[in-house]
Amino acid sequence: MGRAFEILRADAQSHIRLVQQEIGFESCRFHGLFHDDVGVAVRGEDGKLRFQWGHVDRIFDFLLSVGLRPFVELGPMPAALASGKQTFFHWHMNVTPPADFEEWRLLVSEFAKHCVARYGLSEVRQWHFEVWNEPNLDAFWSGTQEEYWRLYTVAAEALKAVDTELKVGGPASAEALWIPDFLDYLRSSGAPCDFVSTHAYPQNEFANHPSRAESPHAPGMYFVDTVRRVRQQVQNWGGKPLELHFTEWSSLDAGDKDGVDWYANETIDQLYGAALVCHVCTQLDRDTDSLFWWVASDIFEEMGMPQSPFSNNFGMVTVDGWPKATFHAFRLLNRMRGPVVLQHTDPDLPTRGLVATRDGANTHILAWNHVPIGLPHGSWLIEVALPTGPEGGLATVCHVREGAGSAYEPWVAMGRPQNPTPAQQEALKAMSQPSYSTHALNPDGDTLRIDLAPGEIWWAEVAGPPDPYVLKGVETTFTDAVNAALSAIPTS
Repeated sequence: MGRAFEILRADAQSHIRLVQQEIGFESCRFHGLFHDDVGVAVRGEDGKLRFQWGHVDRIFDFLLSVGLRPFVELGPMPAALASGKQTFFHWHMNVTPPADFEEWRLLVSEFAKHCVARYGLSEVRQWHFEVWNEPNLDAFWSGTQEEYWRLYTVAAEALKAVDTELKVGGPASAEALWIPDFLDYLRSSGAPCDFVSTHAYPQNEFANHPSRAESPHAPGMYFVDTVRRVRQQVQNWGGKPLELHFTEWSSLDAGDKDGVDWYANETIDQLYGAALVCHVCTQLDRDTDSLFWWVASDIFEEMGMPQSPFSNNFGMVTVDGWPKATFHAFRLLNRMRGPVVLQHTDPDLPTRGLVATRDGANTHILAWNHVPIGLPHGSWLIEVALPTGPEGGLATVCHVREGAGSAYEPWVAMGRPQNPTPAQQEALKAMSQPSYSTHALNPDGDTLRIDLAPGEIWWAEVAGPPDPYVLKGVETTFTDAVNAALSAIPTS
């Protein structure tokens, strides 16, 4: 979610419940836990700090009730503790260091003690406490890097003083930066740490490389490469093993520097995001301890509350509660249970692929066609050979495409109405759901034919013969235009 106070809204809670019912994430991270609207710290007339946890309890109680453990972002700075008045976002989060670092220690200590007293030590030991958010950006931290190290160390020491097994980490940096610096600091200072956290988005590639031709990354591989680079940095640091968490990412993407945009970027709402999610999650399944999608719902006020059904906002659910294409990607990924029996990526464009898993008597197949921005939009045909028994079988297919699982494109075709009529709302809500079909399979072997336009994803449940069960293979074809474009892209 965007910030703590939004989680107290009934509509935001309904969106979180939907996400949990259909997908089932393990943890929830958000800004603003120590912001003044949550009211955790006030200073009395006698000058002493007083702490109050009522809103914190309501937020955490709700999250735990739907199966989400808090991934606690310690910040921002309560006005009662702040050294300055610099703020960020529509809701004015204070981004300054504490005037007194011992008061910061007291806040973190009392907060941790309260969590343990309310939820129990065995529960809170399963949480993660992340110190601040993106301190390498001036917008989020007005202090220096050295002041952040102090902020981190004081918080980590306060948590470990409550219980040595509470998990603390950082630096929660933007663009996967500061990681070597943070590890060097841990090595030299001996500050406690259990995990490294950082952020990256696909479009960060073009914040650093003006065009695809100037990027060292293969098309669509920047984010994957970044996670693997940070994993190596953490694995090689020489200290105790540390968990790795990417606590912000999404489908925000661009094709060059001019396309980089944080608040008017259609890739977050488009079908485009669905295949990107499948590509990233299947590539990185074993490379990080978590990937936190930023965010669950368009009830998200960084720059003010959205005022239309789609607003290029960060959620996987719209303000009206309609699932976006990215929502369905996660939902179908969650259905891929059991051991992998087939995995295939297109050797010419590895951002598209197919994976199959076996779960009891059923096989589940997921295919996606992610075509990075700037490449010609070519379709992809996949044929999967299936063994079947004498009685054949049945394939139940879910297809996410424009107008069936992605309502953004039909909304654009309507003229982007800010206030759709009731009939338009009903139509858009219906088009936010994927299409389903069933296919009887021939006895003694059959072939599933999957034809995907760019951005589309396809999932099937196949009721097949008893074990042993092996998918025979995959044949793929795609358009000559994409072949030509790929041959023109420099490799490194």
